[in-house]
This record gives sequence, C-alpha cells and structure tokens, in this order.
Amino acid sequence: MAARGFRGLLVCTGLLVVTPALSATSADRDACAASAGKPDLGGAACGRIIDDAGEAAAARVEALKNRGRRFFDIKDFDRAIADYSEAVRLSPDDAWALAHRCEAYEGKEDHDAAIADCTAAIRIDPKNGWAYNNRGVAYYGLHNYDAALADHAEAIRIDSRDAWAHARHGMAWMEKGEFDRAIADLTEAVTIDPKYAFGFGQRGQALFRKRLITKKGGWEPAIADYSEAIKLDPNLVWLYSSRGVAYSNNRQYDLAIPDCSEVIRREPGNSSGYNCLGVAYEGLKDYGRAIAGYDQSIGINPRNGVTYWNRGNAYWILAFKDPGKLNDAIRDFDRAIAINPKDFNSFNSRGKAYAAKGDRNHAIADYTQAIQLNPSYVEAYDNRGLTSEALGRRAEAIADFRTAQSIDKDDPVSKQQLRLFGF
Repeated sequence: MAARGFRGLLVCTGLLVVTPALSATSADRDACAASAGKPDLGGAACGRIIDDAGEAAAARVEALKNRGRRFFDIKDFDRAIADYSEAVRLSPDDAWALAHRCEAYEGKEDHDAAIADCTAAIRIDPKNGWAYNNRGVAYYGLHNYDAALADHAEAIRIDSRDAWAHARHGMAWMEKGEFDRAIADLTEAVTIDPKYAFGFGQRGQALFRKRLITKKGGWEPAIADYSEAIKLDPNLVWLYSSRGVAYSNNRQYDLAIPDCSEVIRREPGNSSGYNCLGVAYEGLKDYGRAIAGYDQSIGINPRNGVTYWNRGNAYWILAFKDPGKLNDAIRDFDRAIAINPKDFNSFNSRGKAYAAKGDRNHAIADYTQAIQLNPSYVEAYDNRGLTSEALGRRAEAIADFRTAQSIDKDDPVSKQQLRLFGF
C-alpha cells in the first residue's frame, strides 16, 4: 500500500513540471501575418510569437496587433484592448495600434478613452484617416455632431474615396436634421462602393427620417435602400427592424411584423425588434400591444432614446381619451432628452404634450429648443406659431408661419394660418 501511495505522489509531482513555451516558427509568422482581418485564423500562431521572449519586439508588436484585430472582430473588446495596450507599451509611437485601441474602446462605448487614443494617433500620424474616422465615431457617440463632421471631413480630405468617411459624415448631418446633405454623402459612399450594405442602410435611414420629419418624399425610397442593403448583407440584423418600421409607416403591416419578428428570432435580446413591433401595433391602433413592445425594448436597452420617444407618442395619442396619459408621455420625452440632449424630435413632441395640458409657456420653450437644434424643422415653427397665436402673440405667430413657408412653401399648416391672418 505504501508503495502505491509513493508512486501516486511521483505521478502528481510530475504534473507540476512546467513545459517551456514553444519557440515561434517561420510558419507561425506567415500564419499570423495572414490572419489580419480573418477572425477564424492565426490565433494560435500569433500567440506563440507573442509568448516567445526571444522574438524581436517588432515581430511581437505585429502579432499583438493581428491578434487584437481578431479579438475585435469577434467583439471581445477587452482582450483586443489588452493586446493593443501591450503593443503600445512595446512601441509607444505606433499610430495604428493607438487608432485601433481607440476603435475597441468605442466598441465598449467608452467615448472619452477612444477620443484620447485617436487624438494620440493623429498627433503621431496626421495623415491617419482611420484615426480621424474613429474619433469622429466617438464624437458622434457623445452627440458632438459638429466635431464628428470635422473629423470625417478631414478623413475625406486625406482620401476622397473613403466610403466609410462619407457614410459617417452623412450620419452626422442626419443627426443635425440636414437630411439632403446626409443623403448626398451617403449616395457618394455607395457610388464609391456599390456593394456597401452599411451605406445603403444608412441612406435608407436618412430617407426615412427626411420623410418622418419634413413630410417630404415617400417611404418607398427608404424601403428600397434597406432591401438593397439586406440583399448585399443579410446578416445586418438592424436592417430588418429599420425596414419593418418603414413598412409600418407605409401602412404595410403585413410586411412590417415579419421583419420585426425576424430580428427577435435571430437575436432575442435585440431591443430593436420589440421597438419595431411596437411601431407596427401602434399603426394598427393596438396601443396596449404597442406599449408592451416598447416596454420590452426598454427593458433590454434602457438607453435607447428613440423607443422612449415612440412610447411617449403612443401615450400622447391615448391622452385624447385619458388626459392622465399626458404625464406618462412627458416622462418618456424627458427620458429621451436625458439620453440625447440634442434630440429635437423629443423636444417638439414634449412641447405638444405641454400644449395639450394647457402649459403653453413650457410648450414654447420646447419648440424653441427644437428649432435651435434643427433650424429647418418646419413642424416646430408651426407648433410654436399655433401656441403663440393661442396666447394672443400675433406678431410672433406670423413670424413663425412665415419662416415655415420660407423653408417649405408647400407646408399646409403655415400656409393656412397665414391665409387666416389675411396674408
């Protein structure tokens, strides 16, 4: 018995022997280099180079950057950041590593860390369009759309054929309510790259929001762009929810609900699918199911201001029968504004809710804020004009209706009101 126990001890002791790391081979170097941009390849080979203390620092830096890119591509942002950080430690002036760590921080929505890294990359390499673009994305995440525009414009100046820069430039214009400029940028992006699914999807967003806010154009062009994007890349799940919402606005609910359901089928934890269903049920005037959809969307992602805006609008409609719902609407618009203080839609909608409560001064303040954020917002001028008229402020009302007409001569509200004033 004692002998068996002794042999067991020897076996256990043998398990504690540390095997030296294998040296990297030329095949590892080739495999690691070939893995850039291919998340399914090269991880082990890059790891052997990184772990080989005998490898030159430059070779380890390249391996770290390749493996970091691999981690980024599978959305393992923390491990990507760790690899890029080690690359920066070994090579502090590596603008590529800094710009890509910036991108990984942005993947975690750590906008400030992203901006710091991209700024450092630009300081080292002022011609690094990737760094300008990624910093622009971070500024966009902070709702600093002017800074985003400036960075993407610089990226375009560095490379006028940079489709991503044109697309992101257009997205920043979209958030400022400059929809025609957004569409022009996004059209340039898909002209440069006719197979650019993201570009077509974002142009669909710009066309959709132009129709939603300005009442100009139809829903069909947006739907066509979403459909083209889906054809080019069926794995971009957000396209289905976007097209579903567009179908709902076009009263094609039989097409909207399957698109919304496709998002939920593929990604049950994706909040946009439930928001999409909420919009469809709201269009069908099934407000109970609409609000349930919005509730589920918010439960998954409480930082999506659009869903609060949608639910607030549903409460606003319900308030025609139950005035107490106005308070629910205002709370939702408050939340949307807290998430994005530049959300001119929510300011305009909250103004309408205040006006319905008879709080016209609060309403005018909200319409004014919406106009400051989007000086081309015809509906906000009309709403402020109507509220000023109700307060007996005739001159202010006329001024707002005239401004609305100067922006859109076909706007029926301002045209009718000016006619009633004798103009």
